[in-house]
Amino acid sequence: MWLPLASHANDAQTKMKYTLFCSGCHTADGRGSGDPRIPDMRNYVGYFTAVEGGREFLIQVPGVATAPLKSKELAQIVNWMLRTFSTDQLPDDFKEFDEQEVERLRQYVLRSELGSTRKALVTRIEEYKKNN
Repeated sequence: MWLPLASHANDAQTKMKYTLFCSGCHTADGRGSGDPRIPDMRNYVGYFTAVEGGREFLIQVPGVATAPLKSKELAQIVNWMLRTFSTDQLPDDFKEFDEQEVERLRQYVLRSELGSTRKALVTRIEEYKKNN
């Protein structure tokens, strides 16, 4: 998948922010801490952008939506994570997150419905994988 060069311009800074704000749970290489609530993102997280509701989910999980980061920074980190850990799973029509989309999506934080929403999305992802 080809992504615009400009989106990669600040990868070093974005990686540093990922390290500071995300890697404590997700680890530096995205494999997750081993806690079943922290899934392995490698070769998988990109599928979320391919199924209905998955794009929203990536921003509305509590650790993302409530992160002490500006929406522009958060968009950069999520885009970096998707490119770094799961670029081959991104759909051909993948569009990177931007500040405005992240700002809008993070207004709603998944709480009690987090587990059921994730389960439904994983089912959609498995169906997507069978058909693509």
